[in-house]
Amino acid sequence: MSFVVGLVQSWFPTEIFARHFRALYLAGELIQKLVRQASTGPYRKPQVLDQMLTIGVGSLPIITIATGFTGLVMTSEIAWHMDFALSNVSMIPGFTGQFVLRELGIAIPALLIVSKVGASMTAELASMRITEQLDAFKLLKIDVVSYHIYPRWVATIFSTICLTMISIAITLLIAMFTAVTKYHFNSEEYFSTLSQFITSLDLICALTKATVFGAIIPPIACAYGLKCEGGAQGVGQATTDAVVTATLAVILLDFVMTAIFSALL
Repeated sequence: MSFVVGLVQSWFPTEIFARHFRALYLAGELIQKLVRQASTGPYRKPQVLDQMLTIGVGSLPIITIATGFTGLVMTSEIAWHMDFALSNVSMIPGFTGQFVLRELGIAIPALLIVSKVGASMTAELASMRITEQLDAFKLLKIDVVSYHIYPRWVATIFSTICLTMISIAITLLIAMFTAVTKYHFNSEEYFSTLSQFITSLDLICALTKATVFGAIIPPIACAYGLKCEGGAQGVGQATTDAVVTATLAVILLDFVMTAIFSALL
């Protein structure tokens, strides 16, 4: 055990390790408080709707562009490998559909939300901390979690679900367009083959993943913001740490949930 601890400390200096541990511990506490408020209130519907517009609509352009090119590149790559190995590209719709609904159509929006929305949340809270605005909240007896973090948490969950569905639709449409124009499919044939490979269970898995990703990104991002120290440099460090940690959390949870769903399905 001591060898493992020593190895971890050699990779991560004690100060850095402690900073990440404090932030992740706070993120766990934030999740508990947010879940409790979701069951008891206050629900802050106006703030939630405002944040849904900011997070969801604000993230739509970049996700649309990224997933559109993903559908184009993925179809071309799958077709090339299938033609090279099997001299047959008739299974493009099936492989594309499963890959989109189980992985790319979910992971790409989540990672883009981490880099755009998560970074914004961290920087905002970190700036409030170093300028002592959070202390003013305490003097006014305003709960930062209830007033500031909860609306963003709920909005991120719903926005991630909606953006994931939009991402899947756009990716499949671009993939179909590529298959029709480049590989001589027709749209009826494409959807007919696609329907044989994907089911409602794949959609349920996608929604489950999107919900989990949307629920973990804000607590991690806000925890690093609340633990920020050291002025402007600290804001930059907290934002970087939050994006890296949230990205790793998304990738790890994606692996775990994929393994579980693969076993169940």
